[in-house]
Amino acid sequence: MKTFGENIKEYVQFTLFVMALYVLGFGFTPYEDWFLSLGVGSVIGLFNLWSMYRDVKKTGEAAEQQKAAFTFGMVSRLAAGAVAALLFIRFPEVFRIAGLAGGVMTPYVIILFHSLMQIKRG
Repeated sequence: MKTFGENIKEYVQFTLFVMALYVLGFGFTPYEDWFLSLGVGSVIGLFNLWSMYRDVKKTGEAAEQQKAAFTFGMVSRLAAGAVAALLFIRFPEVFRIAGLAGGVMTPYVIILFHSLMQIKRG
C-alpha cells in the first residue's frame, strides 16, 4: 500500500496532466475563457491539495510527539476559494464561474476516481 505522500504525488501528477489538457484547450479551441477559468481554478485546487497534505503531515508529526498541532488549513482553503470568487467578480468578461469551480474541483475529482479504482482493484 502506498503512503499518503506517494498518493499526493500521484494526484499532483494527474492534476498537472489535466492542466496540460486545459492549456491545449485554451490554445486550440474557441473557448479560451472556459479553459482559462479551468486552468486558474486548477492552480487554486492544487494549492488546496498541497495545503491539505501539509496539514495532515504536520498533524501526524504532532501526534507522534503527542503534541497539539495548529494549522491554518481550513482558513487558507477558504481564502483560496474567495480568491476564485474575487477573480470572477473583478473580471467577469475573462473568467467563467463554472470553469473556476470545476478547476478547483479537479484534484478532488482525481482523488475520487483514484479511490474508486483502488476499490475496484481489490
